[in-house]
Amino acid sequence: MSIAAFSLFAVAGCGSDINNFKLSDQSVVLEKSYYTDMYHWNESKGLSSTLLGRGINMGNYLESPTYEGEWNSNLTIKASDFRNISQSGFSSVRIPIRWSAHTLPSDPNTIDDAFMSRVQEVVDQAIQENLKVIINTHHFNELFYDDRDYSYQRSRLLNFWQQISNRFPISQYGEDQLIFEFLNEPHEDVGVREWNSLVVELTNLVWNKNAKTQNNALGQRKVMIGTADWGGVAKLPYLRLPRAANPKNTIITVHFYEPFKFTHQGASWVEGADAWVGTRWLATQPQRKVLLDYLNVVDKWNAAPNRGFEINIGEFGVYSQYAPPEDQQAWTAFITREAEKRGYSWNYWEYSSGFGAYDPHFKQWRKALLGGLIPEDVDSL
Repeated sequence: MSIAAFSLFAVAGCGSDINNFKLSDQSVVLEKSYYTDMYHWNESKGLSSTLLGRGINMGNYLESPTYEGEWNSNLTIKASDFRNISQSGFSSVRIPIRWSAHTLPSDPNTIDDAFMSRVQEVVDQAIQENLKVIINTHHFNELFYDDRDYSYQRSRLLNFWQQISNRFPISQYGEDQLIFEFLNEPHEDVGVREWNSLVVELTNLVWNKNAKTQNNALGQRKVMIGTADWGGVAKLPYLRLPRAANPKNTIITVHFYEPFKFTHQGASWVEGADAWVGTRWLATQPQRKVLLDYLNVVDKWNAAPNRGFEINIGEFGVYSQYAPPEDQQAWTAFITREAEKRGYSWNYWEYSSGFGAYDPHFKQWRKALLGGLIPEDVDSL
């Protein structure tokens, strides 16, 4: 998840003072069908249509700056979390990881083995619950903002993926079980040109230099590739994939937080977000059109010759503190059903923190959010 305003996002809505927030009399107009299993994903959790199906992010755990519970009230990931996720209708988890914060003091290029083992433990726990797993490089701020030392930080990223490739061979972690997502939300120093170049280097590292550990008779390690400029849709047309990338070994991911003034209203890490408190999402036709226009960009890109990739909406969500639950539920249901209509897999941001669908203190799912994510069977209504 990004922590800065996204210039590429279309934003709409009214602002209000954070201390004088009152829900307007307007009500959401989203059809009930969006809360039903319109596209018959419930039985397979979406796995009959996509590789990853319906998923969720384990956000604010392993990508925090110093230790696992730093951003999440000292909570850590438990095996029971993955059981809860799987039993509730999800088929995949995306695990954000800040590798750059867990290297040896004497060697910033080498991941600390204790941290690597912790990541492996978490991956194993998720797979044990029959969940597909995505691991990534998250919040690599040294690469994004240290322009004087960009070449060195770039080499660190490659070194990290060399070590990850060694620890997670395809013989133990099958190509359909574990997906490598090279870098979350490239931005700043990693612009379009730099990102396209890095994608070539990273795919070559995994598929060619590590062919013995990342290829087998059944296929290659599947990788997930996003877009420059914070992972949004706008830069998808500028993404240049290497020739070796194809629908069998590559998943394309985009992040979706539009309209930003609604999804991030009151977020303390976003400048000016207090003024957005009170922004509604009522599923009006103009509001739907903003979201559909973005999805249509993805459709058009993926319909070009030699594409047809699985599209994954790797992050989408609404900050829960101020958004009305009925708006949050409607926006979430609209995104997920429209994704499923197009055959996109998705991973909601996130499990149990500020955007969380699950309340870890009361040990229960937030009904409005879960109802938007995992719909009722058509026959049950």
